[in-house]
Amino acid sequence: MKGNMKEVKEVSPTRFADSALGKKANDVWEYIKVFADKSVAGLEDHVRNCPLENGEWSGERGNSKWKPDKQYIPQKMNPEAKNWDRILKQYGIDGINFRDGEPDFRPISKGDVKIKEFSSDRTDNFDRADMELARRHGCSPEKVKEWRKNNKYTWHECKDQKTMQKVPSIVHNNVSHRGGISEAKKGA
Repeated sequence: MKGNMKEVKEVSPTRFADSALGKKANDVWEYIKVFADKSVAGLEDHVRNCPLENGEWSGERGNSKWKPDKQYIPQKMNPEAKNWDRILKQYGIDGINFRDGEPDFRPISKGDVKIKEFSSDRTDNFDRADMELARRHGCSPEKVKEWRKNNKYTWHECKDQKTMQKVPSIVHNNVSHRGGISEAKKGA
């Protein structure tokens, strides 16, 4: 503290920010603000793409169940203009559980597979998942792909960059989230 006494004596009661000590304090505050911003950004990263509107969370956003507004009509992959009430009833669910910002589509998945060599290229991942599911069922990858298209299903790429879930496109494409592609692109 002895080294700071000279700086304390120089402090004018009206211009603390302009004194040597005030300038040091300002530098410290700038460091704290930058550090705090990075910490907050990291904490929010896992919920960044979780739904914000047209529904509500049963608890913490990104770590609870998201329940869509039943009267809302989702816009993507919904040519019949079904509202969420009809969609949820069709698949026997009342919402989508999330953990650490990742949706759990297992209750509506028609096939989970693990793929090797996960890529940031969605087409490659879909082809690998079609091949793996075809191998399991003793059919061709083309048959799996045809079934997906005819029944309006898509592959959800999980954050672990291995697991692929075959889920209804109308649900998957209308529940905002970050998945495996986001992780692959950021180099996780």
